[in-house]
Amino acid sequence: MDNSPEPDSCEKRLRFGCGFTFGAVVSFISALEGLAPYTGTFWAAVLGVAVITGLLAVRYGDDFWRKVLDWFRWL
Repeated sequence: MDNSPEPDSCEKRLRFGCGFTFGAVVSFISALEGLAPYTGTFWAAVLGVAVITGLLAVRYGDDFWRKVLDWFRWL
């Protein structure tokens, strides 16, 4: 069980913003390969991934970023 204190609202906004930006950039680059035209589906996919990564970053914090870094080391 994690004994760290609950993050305050400023930290939650920062975590969400960083996770959202990361998710938007990665999904934008990935979606360019599969969904070349900038259609509604393209932007919906980018926005959906960005929101999900933002929420994961808020929920898991540093553990989320460690997993992301571990994943990128294997690429």
